[in-house]
Amino acid sequence: LAAPADVETPMPAGYPSLDQLRAHGWTPIPRRRLPFPSILAASSNDPLTQLERARGFAQDWGSQLVELGPLGHLNPNSGHGPWPQAQSLITDVLRMAQQAATA
Repeated sequence: LAAPADVETPMPAGYPSLDQLRAHGWTPIPRRRLPFPSILAASSNDPLTQLERARGFAQDWGSQLVELGPLGHLNPNSGHGPWPQAQSLITDVLRMAQQAATA
């Protein structure tokens, strides 16, 4: 899970309003443990999710949290191109899934 947006708090200008998000079924954010291993990668200065909220999502979902530092929101519109660390995180979550399957 790379920088999930917190759709329960107001978004910056140019993003949908809370009413629009609610009307289209984006809220509430599910807060149950995920039925599979997961990693949540979060930026410390993401304009779409405060780090403390990302920590709460990770805890509720049973996700391993990876704090990336100040990278903003992880998407092409924010100026991000190739992200080599993603491959490492994918390898980690695949390993976690294999361990869970054999446990």
